[in-house]
Amino acid sequence: MDGMKIWKFKQLQVSEVTIEVIKSLVEKRQKEQRFEQLVLKWALTLFVILFFALLYIYFYKLPAVENLYVSTQSFSAYLLQDRILAVLLIVGILSFVQMILYKKKHTKSESEYEELRIATIERGEELWEKPLPWQHRHEVFEWLKVEYDVNLYHK
Repeated sequence: MDGMKIWKFKQLQVSEVTIEVIKSLVEKRQKEQRFEQLVLKWALTLFVILFFALLYIYFYKLPAVENLYVSTQSFSAYLLQDRILAVLLIVGILSFVQMILYKKKHTKSESEYEELRIATIERGEELWEKPLPWQHRHEVFEWLKVEYDVNLYHK
């Protein structure tokens, strides 16, 4: 959160506890969005690797063995001997593992964010206890919704 917004919150007589809760909400939301982007990047990487591997097999490997009678075992051994396919396989496996790890982190950070958001909504009367902040809380809610996609209007 920027200093200008904190200064405006203090002008609205928002308590320090409320400011800290808002900061925590923003940080957890940004962390969750960062993990979501990483999951999407690794999934896209995996898709691109699989696409190029299939193209390589279809256009370069299949025509070479088309005239030969090969069993399934010897064809898979033939494919694994190729260095390009071995590299694509290793990178694909690493991309898949990274995608799974970041998905777990995303799920965890999403649940932490949701728990804090719901707790903030439930404790709304405690956080906005003074009359002036209670009257202007919708401005803070709107700013959070527009700037950080944090919705405090409802659960």
